[in-house]
Amino acid sequence: MEQIAKRGNPNWAPGVSGNVNGRPPGIVDARHKFTAAFLNDLSDAWRVNGPDVMARVAKLQPESFFATCARLLPKDVALTIETQLPGGLTQDDIAILRAIKEAIPNAGERSPAEILTYVRDTLRAAEAKVISHCTE
Repeated sequence: MEQIAKRGNPNWAPGVSGNVNGRPPGIVDARHKFTAAFLNDLSDAWRVNGPDVMARVAKLQPESFFATCARLLPKDVALTIETQLPGGLTQDDIAILRAIKEAIPNAGERSPAEILTYVRDTLRAAEAKVISHCTE
């Protein structure tokens, strides 16, 4: 009784039609002809109107535009967003640079070269050895 309920011939394994050569070349059924014609027409319509329609929908119906784009993505797409900071700096590096800039007088009015020169000179002064002058 179960075999009657199954589709196809129960003597063949799933995915095997019994025709070892497959469909003969040149034999196309009505569904394949329709699909090919539809895709050709769709391609022609897209070539003529697609970019304008897409721009109009994106502007006037952004929700529909986004939903359509989301449907086109494969289900298993993993999206990772990483912030790339200039020079390979980390967030901590940027925080240190901001703190240094805030500690420099008139930093907003100085060029980057002036700021770096100021920092270099200040560090050199802080690391300089004090030479005491002895009088005898």
